[in-house]
Amino acid sequence: MDYLNDTPKSRKNKHLNAYERGQIALLYSEGMSSYGIANRLGRAYNTIIRVNLSQFFTIA
Repeated sequence: MDYLNDTPKSRKNKHLNAYERGQIALLYSEGMSSYGIANRLGRAYNTIIRVNLSQFFTIA
């Protein structure tokens, strides 16, 4: 039996690296929207909004 290869492309580098997390924190602090950050980094919007920003900012 032949199977069609209908699986989605593999997600290489699906995790954010330290540089990308730093860029997200910087762009958030500059007031850029989540959509704008996702567009600039070439990542999905959902990836950006799921970043835990508490690791970057301290609440006084």
